[in-house]
Amino acid sequence: MTQNNPPITLPIEFKHQHAAHCESGVISSLLRHEGVEISEAMAFGLSAALSFAYLPFIKLGGLPLIAYRMPPRWIIKGLAKPLHAKFVFETFKNPEAGKQRLDALLAEGKVVGLQTSVYWLPYFPEDMRFHFNGHNFFEWRQVLN
Repeated sequence: MTQNNPPITLPIEFKHQHAAHCESGVISSLLRHEGVEISEAMAFGLSAALSFAYLPFIKLGGLPLIAYRMPPRWIIKGLAKPLHAKFVFETFKNPEAGKQRLDALLAEGKVVGLQTSVYWLPYFPEDMRFHFNGHNFFEWRQVLN
């Protein structure tokens, strides 16, 4: 039987900046943390992610879907080339494996970008929840109980 050590919280100097959109806000925050001064608007522009789509055959809350940007990860992947950056993506089918990996990265003092389904977000109204892996956020510290 192995004993789990409690997570260690490392003090990380992280400057949060409010953003209008999750993916562009997360990637611009992560890049600024690494010393690349980039605004959320510049992240949209450099990744060529701004677009417009009207899809009347897809309904959300009884209204046609209107999209103003490219699909999830487009911004992050689109920034790799102009910035000559390498981003690491990891996917977990097992929630516990994902949590262990996140805890390990946070224990190393890393700021971690995450993507989840909007279905699991408690602040989304229940009638608007559907399984769509399109919400981004970041975590920079562990909170000990």
